[in-house]
Amino acid sequence: MAPTRQIRRSQYRILGLVGHGQFGRVYCAIHRTTGDLVAIKDLHKDRFPTHKFLRELRFLISLEHPSIVTCHALEHSASGRQLILDYCEGGTLRSLLESDTVLTLQEVLGFTLDILAALECAHRQGIVHCDIKPENILMELTPGGWVARVSDLGIARLSQEATQTDMGQTGSPAYMAPERFYNQHPPAADLYAVGIILYELLLGQRPFSGTPMELMVAHLNRPPVVPAQVPKPLVPVLRKTLEKLLPRRYTTARDLRADLMAVYDTYQSQGLLHQPACPKTIPNLDLAPDLPSVPLPHPTAVMGLVPLAHQGHLVVTCSQQQVWFYHWARTGMSAPEVSQGFNLAAPVKAFLPTPQGGVLVTTESLHLLSMTHGLGCIAHSIQSDGVAVAPSGRWFATVGQTPAGMNVSVRQLTMPQQGVKISAPRTVTLPTQPEDQLVTLIALDNGHIALVLRRGSRTLFYGITRRGTYLGSMAASVPLYNLVVTSHPYRYLALEDNCPNAVLVVDLMPFRILRYRVDIEPHWLFETAVGYGLLSQMGEFSLLNDEGRVINRMAGLPRPATVVQRGPTEYLWSTNEGDRSRIYTVGLGDLAPDILL
Repeated sequence: MAPTRQIRRSQYRILGLVGHGQFGRVYCAIHRTTGDLVAIKDLHKDRFPTHKFLRELRFLISLEHPSIVTCHALEHSASGRQLILDYCEGGTLRSLLESDTVLTLQEVLGFTLDILAALECAHRQGIVHCDIKPENILMELTPGGWVARVSDLGIARLSQEATQTDMGQTGSPAYMAPERFYNQHPPAADLYAVGIILYELLLGQRPFSGTPMELMVAHLNRPPVVPAQVPKPLVPVLRKTLEKLLPRRYTTARDLRADLMAVYDTYQSQGLLHQPACPKTIPNLDLAPDLPSVPLPHPTAVMGLVPLAHQGHLVVTCSQQQVWFYHWARTGMSAPEVSQGFNLAAPVKAFLPTPQGGVLVTTESLHLLSMTHGLGCIAHSIQSDGVAVAPSGRWFATVGQTPAGMNVSVRQLTMPQQGVKISAPRTVTLPTQPEDQLVTLIALDNGHIALVLRRGSRTLFYGITRRGTYLGSMAASVPLYNLVVTSHPYRYLALEDNCPNAVLVVDLMPFRILRYRVDIEPHWLFETAVGYGLLSQMGEFSLLNDEGRVINRMAGLPRPATVVQRGPTEYLWSTNEGDRSRIYTVGLGDLAPDILL
């Protein structure tokens, strides 16, 4: 169900649904004037009555802390009420735990200290959260890392309510302290939940599992097993946090935080903060098989593929200003036939495919390749880092910098039988700053464009329609580059400056960035039929599923100069061999033989 009519008319524009629960839904939205991202928590009035709503609003307004999600405003609709909250684009701690991202001791202790700082603030005002779990810990992205922030105070209680028996038993059994099953809610119950999270961060699993009834029995009766791989300074802290009896457990967040800070300082003095906290089990490294390949008579690199009407593809290869076209049969690995070659006035940087052919991007011009009209220049004096072509191929956009800001120009393309026609440009000047650096220009769909800029350590996305209307901007708190389109609408793969062992999955609608760490330094990113492929310049390959888990690894592949996707399970990549080149045909079955049978 879409947000209510009043919300759509408000000062916030909805970007998409990011979560839903028992009491309502949470949307990502952007302020129409400032471009600030917010979360709109839409609470259904029948499921979340007025007294509960006023309780959560009271708690949110009274708690101001960097580690607590802040409430900015209140709005109303026909279905209920909306809280306007801070938005954390990095997902939840649960999504991070479920990936194969290896967290360092510094990060594990840092997240736990963030949560304890938030609870110390809440407990000081007599508020007990009552549902501390990874799903309620939001991750705020920072360059190379994260900050944890506590959210969802929907079932929080005041300490004077802790003995009331009519409040009902709510919460998550996997993280509930023993006294919670007797409907008691002291502040120490929150600290017990923090202990379960710390255990999970250190070991990759919770101390107890099973059905809700089995979990209750375990929390009440079974002492947790603390394995030997838990760092020794943390063992007494973890044991005390998970004590069954209240008098033996930490009673204040400040005391637990002080002990963890002492452990943090010890590791920092020993230079051990950056060691892995919980090494993950990943697939063994496979050696690359012998891959089929064909030599080319020129030192050239594969730039793109154009499907032919009857069979195979037209392979576009380039070397500086020289461009060659080869016919590549649909099946087999016979040497491709040279169809034609051209010399352009400037070096080729990219090839952007279109349904009709494609666009060759040089350092100073654009050349349209049409299967019916041949190759012709369509734009001069362009900034080649910023070119976008509509998925339909019906328009293209370029960007240029002026003293007033960045200018994005959109031109329509029509191809009647007599030749190609290009419309006059529609140009919009964006409110950029002189120090902004251009990253790329993206055609989001057939009607919208995103100009991507770098401002310091932040990445800015400016939205424009194909008719030249500026829609606003939003910012990511990390420096992105090499954005690669996927088949999922508005989803891109990206790399991050100064974080070489990471790949990011960037969703623009709604806005979310998930960072996955891997054991290679990816240079090429591509989508596969089963997840995301990462390839380093050394010929190392990792295959990730949609949750960021590594499902296959390989080394010893030919070191590519370029990689082009031929289909969901097949790729071409070219290598340089002195004055010649070689093109390899690589199937997903070669890269992941255990996945595709």
